[in-house]
Amino acid sequence: MKLIKTIFLILALTISSFSIAGEDRIENYFRNIFETEKYIFHKCVSGEKLNQFDRLNTKCMVSERIKRAAYVLENKENLAKADILDGFNRHLRLTNNKLLYPPRMQRNGEMGYVILNFDIDEDGNTTNIGVEESMCGNMHSPFANFESCRGFNITAINYIKNTKYKPSSFNETLIYTKDAKYRLSFILEGAMLQFDNSKSIKEYEKALRLIKKKKFEEAYKVALENKDTENEFIYELARIKYIEKDYISAINYMDEFLNKIEIEKDEIPESMLAGAASIMIESLYNKGDYQKVIELSEKLDSYLMSKKPFEEVLAIAYLYIGASYINLSMAESGLFYLVRSKRMSSNQGQIEYINTFIDNVSNYL
Repeated sequence: MKLIKTIFLILALTISSFSIAGEDRIENYFRNIFETEKYIFHKCVSGEKLNQFDRLNTKCMVSERIKRAAYVLENKENLAKADILDGFNRHLRLTNNKLLYPPRMQRNGEMGYVILNFDIDEDGNTTNIGVEESMCGNMHSPFANFESCRGFNITAINYIKNTKYKPSSFNETLIYTKDAKYRLSFILEGAMLQFDNSKSIKEYEKALRLIKKKKFEEAYKVALENKDTENEFIYELARIKYIEKDYISAINYMDEFLNKIEIEKDEIPESMLAGAASIMIESLYNKGDYQKVIELSEKLDSYLMSKKPFEEVLAIAYLYIGASYINLSMAESGLFYLVRSKRMSSNQGQIEYINTFIDNVSNYL
């Protein structure tokens, strides 16, 4: 199968409702994936020859394909082994403890996340707690580069140690669960838009007014003259070029913006960073750099694990991620991201657009 960029562009001229036939094709396609992957998983479990109660603690892995199929079919996220094995019910967190912020990390402005691995006994207590992954980075940015750190580990371990669960069960018999996982995010309050002097504020407000009036040439001149005073002006240069469909310039300015705020540790409002991700991905798509779009999608997926309020902002970005996969002849991944984009959006026109795209892609399944 080979879909090229032209197909996506033609769709913009042919908006229609999502056809029942297309919906059925997609459901059947992902239903087949789900059942096939489920069969492979069950076969793997059977090969371990575990007793019926121990099957939940199988070393067989839940594949990424079945997780995506479950999301498309049932809007189910984080599919677990208990969801696939017959007779099992997964554990459920009962307590909602307040997560304390380590004072030293807070003073240093450090953010990050910790993924814990632990067991849950038949009484719902946690035991054998260990750190699987611990990373520090700007949790407000979809572009963050995370580095391994240990500053959140003790707090995370204490949190899960004091967490009570409803244990997993098999045919209503409570059972011991091994290798449960939980991700804790440590996020400081987001930055507000602030400049060092009143002149910069006035110039920035002037640039925004000109952009709103679609006087892009004048806005560009104002932003260019002030780009060395505040990094937000570089963002506006990228946005102006994006609006003018000069995608190469938009990418160059956005790269400059992201590099400078990373080097200078500049605190930028999260809404601006989410907007930057959307602009960058659409610009890269229109430039034909589909592989780069896919690479950025991994960062966005990680970012949205703890940033659900920004799903709406990034819905259009996921549309272009899906389109990039499709242009690289990876329809399955493409459809997953298109469905995700549709569910993230509340804009009816955008939803209809995505429906049309999904419908057309389904013809190639």
